Amino acid sequence: MVNIHPDELFIQLHENASTRKKHTLELIHETCKKQTKQGSKDFSIVTIVNLLADKNGPSEQTLRNKTGEDYRVLIKQWAEYANGSSKKNKKQNSSTFNDEVLANVNDPTTRALVGMILAENKKLKSENSLLKQQTTLTIDMRKSKDESMGINQNTVLVSASHNLTEMEFKALREAISEDFMNHRGWTVDDHGRVKEKGTQVYKPGYVNAIKKVLSED
Repeated sequence: MVNIHPDELFIQLHENASTRKKHTLELIHETCKKQTKQGSKDFSIVTIVNLLADKNGPSEQTLRNKTGEDYRVLIKQWAEYANGSSKKNKKQNSSTFNDEVLANVNDPTTRALVGMILAENKKLKSENSLLKQQTTLTIDMRKSKDESMGINQNTVLVSASHNLTEMEFKALREAISEDFMNHRGWTVDDHGRVKEKGTQVYKPGYVNAIKKVLSED
């Protein structure tokens, strides 16, 4: 069988085949011939099925069934003729679940739509995974509109009211209350900075940040 040219094998298989089988053999034969002319060494069933998808070719299961033996023999003969392989290489074996799903969608339009959905799903999973990796959260107490704050990509602005109890909210309210400030002899400027007789007690944004936390209560 190794010394037979694929064209000769095709003629033998085609001669006694049913009308439907003849059509499938013709599709496989022409596709394998094209692969050979292009210098491809890939004659795996998955690849051939994908190449035939736009031509309403057979499914992967059809080629792997017992009745698909002649199809596999023809593909294997072309693979040997082209010094290629009818088996998946290691790279092909690592195909993703998405690849397998698309390989079983024969209609080109449907396959394109499914591909778009799978791509979007992959993107969302990637973003979700990235968020999970961010284990250190920084609550920035400075004004976000001030570019001199030095916020970088590793700074995550979090809802300040997250997980705070009513007692904790009360403590924050008292910390910036007018009575407390007057008692301590502190003053607050327009930037939220707290001073005592001209000496800075808390940096700019301190009072403003607490007010933002309380506004979410």
